[in-house]
Amino acid sequence: ESLRLASLISDMLKLSKLENGEDIDMIHAPVDVKAVADEVALELASELKKKNITLEVKGAGTVLADNKKIFEVVENLCSNAIHYNVENGKITVSISENEDETKLSVADTGIGIEKENIPRLCERFYRVDKSRSKKTGGTGLGLAIVKHICALYNAELTIESEIGVGTTVTITFDKNN
Repeated sequence: ESLRLASLISDMLKLSKLENGEDIDMIHAPVDVKAVADEVALELASELKKKNITLEVKGAGTVLADNKKIFEVVENLCSNAIHYNVENGKITVSISENEDETKLSVADTGIGIEKENIPRLCERFYRVDKSRSKKTGGTGLGLAIVKHICALYNAELTIESEIGVGTTVTITFDKNN
């Protein structure tokens, strides 16, 4: 419980700074998204092992951003993909780019989300299934943080999901901004 509380406080502070514009150093340095995803995969290795989930990172691309913020985005998305995945599931992090945009997608083979819940997923503390919140851990703030980081970099966030099939979260960074 103390770890969960510390995590909640940390996430609340991050979100508060993002919402109040206090955390906007607006670093625009090239970030290798594949390197960040590989780093996240290493950090989450023990969590992946607990549920026997494989995580594959495919493709490559760069974004002009703050490396820490991109790490936070990828970590939150992959962490959710682990928590809401099935035993022996799979997570695929796909990165692609062209001259106009860089796309980051995190797809899982998890439990999926009903369509009517998708619009509310990025709200603070929103849980599709409140009874699972203690079991899955987390603070209920991860996607809210992701949404605010996307807004900082004018990136588009989309979520597609199907019950029993899985969820794909895609972030599109416009290179012309």
